[in-house]
Amino acid sequence: STGAGCHGTDVAEASSVRFSPDRSAPGSSGEGALGRGPSSFGSPVLAGPSMVLGPGFPPRRLSMGDSRQEGPPLASGRHHPSPSPGVVEVVGVASEGAHLVASGLSTEVVETILQSRAPSTRKLYALKWKLFTSWCGHRQQDPVNCPVGTVLEFLQDRFSAGLAHSTLRVYVAAISAYHAPLGGLSVGKDPLVVCFLRGALRLRPPVRPRVPTWDLAVVLEALCRPPFEPIAESSDRHLSVKTVLLLALTSLKRVGDLQALSVAPSHLEFAPGMAKAFLYPRPGYVPKVPSSAPRPVVLQAFCPPPFRDPDQQKLNCMCPVRALDTYVHRAALWRNSDQLFVCYGPPNRGLPASKHTLSRWIVDAISLAYELSGLPSPLGVKAHSTRGISASKAFMSGVPMQDICDAAGWSTPLTFVRFYDLDLRVAPGSS
Repeated sequence: STGAGCHGTDVAEASSVRFSPDRSAPGSSGEGALGRGPSSFGSPVLAGPSMVLGPGFPPRRLSMGDSRQEGPPLASGRHHPSPSPGVVEVVGVASEGAHLVASGLSTEVVETILQSRAPSTRKLYALKWKLFTSWCGHRQQDPVNCPVGTVLEFLQDRFSAGLAHSTLRVYVAAISAYHAPLGGLSVGKDPLVVCFLRGALRLRPPVRPRVPTWDLAVVLEALCRPPFEPIAESSDRHLSVKTVLLLALTSLKRVGDLQALSVAPSHLEFAPGMAKAFLYPRPGYVPKVPSSAPRPVVLQAFCPPPFRDPDQQKLNCMCPVRALDTYVHRAALWRNSDQLFVCYGPPNRGLPASKHTLSRWIVDAISLAYELSGLPSPLGVKAHSTRGISASKAFMSGVPMQDICDAAGWSTPLTFVRFYDLDLRVAPGSS
């Protein structure tokens, strides 16, 4: 695949975050060396000393035929189209947008309105709506036009079954997407529904563990040892899982955002000296929190050779730019897609890695790190946990909250406080 155009240095500058792993014993929570400096698009960078480009340094585009590539390029003339954007599982205007059509809007307008929700959200709402319609069917109720009392009885039934307040809110949002307005208001804005949700919150307040499920220092230390290093000798598996984990930690991005990254020349660029890497999502990709303009994921290198001391060499083993560069050239030997991350093992070797696969790689890397450290693998580890741990580490290190929100794609700091803030001073696994 070929691409034209070069993203220049006019990318908005913002603060970046760099921190080294704690060098104390596993399970401790001391702070590492910290530093801050400018970088494009406030993307947190897991690093040591600052490695910042000066003004006027244009990024260098990396093509699959780059002279630094050790393996053969893709076959000449062979085109590997980027995966098309996720296709929405259409529920149908007749159901999801029926009340909008009934209000006089055209089907074209309704379809555009429905696209305001992410595909994953529409699928989730469709599932919740199906459960609600089944519940109504057993009670001879019309799910689209039933009174608010029926909705409240359904919510109470779910609440009595042990569902949390947050889950009830999803049900309300889903029902609101399909149900006809009540007195000119959506179901979610009906005064009784609002009061019901408040009552459910008081009766069953959320309990979110504020202790991390795994130790960042343990994992980073392990990434510096065999079989992850020397990186040129690492297996395809260990290189793949290490690279996706480092990108998840340093970018604060969701797995879906990482899956959307591309190796097309216009979507992957390295700055001179491999000081930075700029990654853009494939055309048409819409993140969970859309922005007015596509923003790159910016990775900042640190401690490149020559090294002044062993500590710098060790930190370089955790460099996301180094891992990315090695992975791109290694994967060129077997990739059959422009998607950045491709499967390394049969039978799907070379094909685009799914979000589920990338999530499994992240968990795999964490579990392997614990095994190499002689520690039992932590329980309940999820790929999404990288966002909370990285954001909490950055916040604890004094990084401005706005920079963290910009990198993570959070519209308000409240999202971090409510769902991601972790107490890293407490050893993982402590109650």
